[in-house]
Amino acid sequence: RQCFDMIWPDDFISKVINADCLEAMKYMKDKCVDLVLTDPPYGIEYEGEKRPNESTFDNIENDNGQIDYKNLIAELERIGKKVIIFGANNFYQDLPHKGVWICWDKRLTEPADKMLGSAFELAWLNSLTGYFRMYLVLHGAVVNADHREIKARVHPTQKPVELMKKIIQDFSEENMTVLDPFLGSGTTAVAAKQLNRNFIGIDISEKYCQIAEDRLRQEILL
Repeated sequence: RQCFDMIWPDDFISKVINADCLEAMKYMKDKCVDLVLTDPPYGIEYEGEKRPNESTFDNIENDNGQIDYKNLIAELERIGKKVIIFGANNFYQDLPHKGVWICWDKRLTEPADKMLGSAFELAWLNSLTGYFRMYLVLHGAVVNADHREIKARVHPTQKPVELMKKIIQDFSEENMTVLDPFLGSGTTAVAAKQLNRNFIGIDISEKYCQIAEDRLRQEILL
């Protein structure tokens, strides 16, 4: 891990990489992946050594100690032919253009909207054309869309596999490559593998890289 004296991205196809994503992506060629699908941290105060998800983000911070989303998005657009970023509405002022918005409805019904937490999440697609999208996947509180999983969610912002599969199916084809530079527990990689896509997963947390690798090794992917 964290060894980049190899050919990117070919030598890291279907691998989980424990590294700072911007440091790793420096070695990736322009437009070398077909789809970037990710959920970077947002909405958390970054002070001193207090970081979200046990991670540090030194290379993507600005002088104020906040994540430099403009720099991050520019690098993702350089590498990816298509880029989808969850939570981008939280830093909309840093987006390069309006794009196309994806809405994940997590409740589906009005009574379910009263469940704990947000009823929906937004993701930004770096497309200048096309229609807004809606995905309906019930998930939240005690309802886990990954109902086959025995254990509870292991990451605070873990997305359901069903949701990521729907998005990957709509924005890529078989044998294409999907990159998640904030892999977390590995859901994007699991979804890509189930759909016969190549994947590259990067996360700075060794703990979550191990969790992602464990999930990917399971005989029946969840």
